[in-house]
Amino acid sequence: MSSNGKVQVLVRTRRVPIGTATLSTPVYSMSGVLLGSTTSRIVLYGTQLDESHRNAIRESHNLSRKLGLDLEVVDASKSGPLGRLLSLVRRGISRQPAFLVAP
Repeated sequence: MSSNGKVQVLVRTRRVPIGTATLSTPVYSMSGVLLGSTTSRIVLYGTQLDESHRNAIRESHNLSRKLGLDLEVVDASKSGPLGRLLSLVRRGISRQPAFLVAP
């Protein structure tokens, strides 16, 4: 690929539940005798892209290949608080994917 520029697509993943897990924790008395166990259920989460974001990645891949530029996919939901604030200021408050073609 060329070092003259890049195609950057900004996407935002959503946190979605993907399953549950059961945890068993032993319970001990003050003297160290095992009294039993307690079980608790926790929810496991994963990330998912909306269809519009998947389409944006697909289109940006085609565009970068045609232009001979590098492709960079940035997940705006993974950036820190300062990065999210700067991203909002630069692009406006939008949850839609954005294409940036840098020289």
